[in-house]
Amino acid sequence: MLDLQKLPRQKQLIQLRMSVSLDVQRILEHTLGVAPDTSLTVTEVLDTLQSHFKSQRNEALRRRELLCCKQADGESFCDFYVRLKNLAEEVDLCTGNAMTCAEIQLKMVFLMGVRDEELIQRLISLDTGASLLDVVTCCRSLEATCKTASAIHSSPSQLRAMSTYKKGRRPFTPDATFRLSREDST
Repeated sequence: MLDLQKLPRQKQLIQLRMSVSLDVQRILEHTLGVAPDTSLTVTEVLDTLQSHFKSQRNEALRRRELLCCKQADGESFCDFYVRLKNLAEEVDLCTGNAMTCAEIQLKMVFLMGVRDEELIQRLISLDTGASLLDVVTCCRSLEATCKTASAIHSSPSQLRAMSTYKKGRRPFTPDATFRLSREDST
């Protein structure tokens, strides 16, 4: 196997197919349309496979997994570092200009920092290209919706409690205030 690069392309492809599972072979042929006698190089086939598997997972979930990555009990630093690098490789970190990078990082901080599970689900379902303003708007609108729904669903007993309290209070009259102040002075 050390001389794999020296083999003709067709034999390299045969070696590749022999080293992957039957499921991966089927994905190559049926899902990705890469026939056994393809004109692609081994590197191109591997890149196609990597793109396919990467597209199977949500970008926001991959970023969340990267940002939550912690060294496991008993895991060596080397293993942790490799795992972290693999996760970082699956996520497009800071491609483009600095403003875009900052927006991406802030969007991820929102995703990691919010507590409401419904909001997390909404943020995950946003398009990968959603702007920071879109994320902030989503957060604010869900919060406002929850507050409004809470006010609408407040139980009638809470409303009656206020009415009962108001019924028990004496109405304010200026004479009552005047009498109280005269009694205090004596």
